[in-house]
Amino acid sequence: MAQQQMRVRVVKVEAPSTTTRQIYEDEFKNLYSDEVIEPPYNLKELKRIAEYSTILQQCVDAYRTNIVGFGLQPDYTFDINAKDVSEKVKKQAENEWVRLEEFIKYLHFDESAETILGYALEDREKTGNGFIEVLRDGLGRPAGIEYIDCQNMRVCTYTVPEEVEFTITENGVSKKIKRWKKFRRYVQMVNGKKVFFKEYGDPRVMNLTNGKFDENTPENLRATEVIHFKIGSGTYGIPRWIGHIVSLYGARKAEELNYMYFKQGRHTPAAIIVENGMLSEQSFNQLQEYMNSIEGVENAHKFLLLEAEGIETTTDTGTDKPMPVKVQIKSLAEVLQQDALFLEYDQKTREKLRSAFRLPPLYTGEAHEYNRATADTARKITEEQVFQPERNFLANKLNTLFLPALELQHVKITLKGPDFRDPIEIAKVLTPFINAGAASPNDLRDLLGRVLGKTLEEWPAEYNKPFQLLLKEQQSTMPILMQKSKEQQNDLIMLLKDIRDVLEELKV
Repeated sequence: MAQQQMRVRVVKVEAPSTTTRQIYEDEFKNLYSDEVIEPPYNLKELKRIAEYSTILQQCVDAYRTNIVGFGLQPDYTFDINAKDVSEKVKKQAENEWVRLEEFIKYLHFDESAETILGYALEDREKTGNGFIEVLRDGLGRPAGIEYIDCQNMRVCTYTVPEEVEFTITENGVSKKIKRWKKFRRYVQMVNGKKVFFKEYGDPRVMNLTNGKFDENTPENLRATEVIHFKIGSGTYGIPRWIGHIVSLYGARKAEELNYMYFKQGRHTPAAIIVENGMLSEQSFNQLQEYMNSIEGVENAHKFLLLEAEGIETTTDTGTDKPMPVKVQIKSLAEVLQQDALFLEYDQKTREKLRSAFRLPPLYTGEAHEYNRATADTARKITEEQVFQPERNFLANKLNTLFLPALELQHVKITLKGPDFRDPIEIAKVLTPFINAGAASPNDLRDLLGRVLGKTLEEWPAEYNKPFQLLLKEQQSTMPILMQKSKEQQNDLIMLLKDIRDVLEELKV
């Protein structure tokens, strides 16, 4: 009896790519010592890891948009419309407002101030560290800011304490005091070239090439100042999501597994079984061509015709006779992956990352489960618990650093936020107060301006009274006006009589 032949096709599967390989070589590795401090995490990898995540960049963008995206604006540090504020103080505060407004406007000539701060804020949320370079004018006042890429910056140890001057206010009067303070230095390295910076507020002259303090340093080699925005109180900031980094890498691996399944996974839909025979050479080549086609696209909606030859066997009579061939196609659909794997794991990872930023799904583009009521509640809670405190932190830092150097006392920098007020709902709430005479026209001019989409000026003081009071005053003055009118009529009648008498005498 002839032996049955079998052909087997062996395919070598490629190893899937990874994303946890070393992304860069640390240029500072030979500089870490008692002077330059090594960061606890790989800053370049932390900054680039958002490129491999399906949720981290959305969270960072939500922070950047809602913290600095609405812009910076000046604000008074007191109620300028209070009665006990003198005209001199009001005039001084108005002048300071204009100066601060111009300072914010020209912090950067190519981009807005909130854009540059947004770059640093994005670095802070990705790596825990953000840096801004501060430029000063000829009078030594801060005049501009520049963004510094955090992945090329390193923090140095504290220098010896230096006596610096601070401006404080006591009983409404500003005065200057001196305190001892320790400052840090910072070093940047790009393509092997080092540049040193000093911490903002350090009054000493530093050489940017070697980080040494030297009063004789030429003007073109004097180091500029840096503001370090960081999360936490350590030497380097720590990302708020660092505890979920394993989940982030795991979600990435799950995505790669699903991708490789569709790209080169052997998801064979059926098995071809040949009994008592073998495929012809032409059919075998045709089947190989079908399997080797690029992702099977060329063979979509085509029929595959297979021809098999029976194996010849010797019968009892001594003659060779081919055995009947049986070809079966057995479906393997029940063992195939029907959908992507680890979908629940990926969903849990997204929830973990959002919880690290304390963000509801509404802020990452997942609002399919929200209605208006739940969306408004989520926005208000997040604004109250997350974004507004972050704006206050950033504004307080800018005010503490910039305002004393600008000699501004009556104004401050504020970060604008979203306006959740609905004019229609506010009008419903104000109706009983207006009917009770508790609101004056100027109290409602801003609201009316928002509804009309333009700025409205305030009414003069004599008209800025509740409607009921104005109506009462008008009613009380009507009799007087009417009385004056009757007196004027009587005077006119008497005048006419006098004229008539004169005419009578002339006629005589």
